Amino acid sequence: MKAAVRKAEWKHFPCFAHTLNLIVRESLKHIQGTVTKVKSVVEYVNRSTVATERLKATQKQMGLEKEAIIATIALVNPSLPTLTLDEWDMIKDVCEILKPFEEVTVEISGERFVTASKVILIARDLQKVVQRLRGAVFKHAPVLSMMCSLAEEMQNRFHNIEQVRLLSEATLLDPRFKQRAFRDPAAADEAAKSITAAAARVWSSDEQTQAERTTLPAPPPPSEPTSSVWEDFDERAADAVSISNPSSAAVTAMRGYLAETLIPRTENPLAWWKARQAVYEGLTAVMKRRLVATSVPSEIIFSKTGQIISDRRSRLSPNKVRQIAFLNANLP
Repeated sequence: MKAAVRKAEWKHFPCFAHTLNLIVRESLKHIQGTVTKVKSVVEYVNRSTVATERLKATQKQMGLEKEAIIATIALVNPSLPTLTLDEWDMIKDVCEILKPFEEVTVEISGERFVTASKVILIARDLQKVVQRLRGAVFKHAPVLSMMCSLAEEMQNRFHNIEQVRLLSEATLLDPRFKQRAFRDPAAADEAAKSITAAAARVWSSDEQTQAERTTLPAPPPPSEPTSSVWEDFDERAADAVSISNPSSAAVTAMRGYLAETLIPRTENPLAWWKARQAVYEGLTAVMKRRLVATSVPSEIIFSKTGQIISDRRSRLSPNKVRQIAFLNANLP
């Protein structure tokens, strides 16, 4: 995929959700032994219907999550690895630490709203959350090492995120954020210049297309009589006569857009742009290529397709696989 993007010279930014996943996986190496034990228990319960039903019944009876898991393991498969009290404490701390990452991953993976314009803000705020958690009291050394790893990985991957052109342009074109989303004013200015240049190209292309399609009628006779008396003024005013200039039109539109007040964060930025499409025609065309949604939902469907086709279901026709994947993705 990277090779295709590079050879085609497409604009590309790595999947933000996948990057977060890599950061978390790297940090979990500091508690790998505990993670391995947890995976063994989870995989066994998911595979065994007996263990699943027993766990549900025990949880309902005892009303305690940890004790119900311990009791279920002891009854259905005592050979599974057991967690020590310190490991249970670490799991509790790790769940608290990773909860913001889960919330962000769910939000950034939505398919019914734009997400590219949120990445800069989310990455920066997530770093703040991690720094705040580093100040919390965690008594286990592996958990402290995990926190340090999270902070370092995020700093390494996101320290210059405002300079990523695709993200900065998407953020500036979101009427909920604009320049307020930037810590570095220079990054916002560069994004504005890039967007303005792109809008000017759109206007120039539209005007050229319109000129090619339209046959202009013969010009009417001058409405004002010509006279040598006006020669001096006409020469001095020639450069001030209104001439269609894509660059100046784009600059004017960008200034007007940035001067408008922000809309609430809960509102739909696409609805705002639709209502102002006639006012900011060139900017709207650029916006459509910047305020994009995430590819995570489509990747999830792709992964599920790989699960549908297994050794036991290897003779499914392509049409049947499409039908199953469609139903799986769309049925509530």
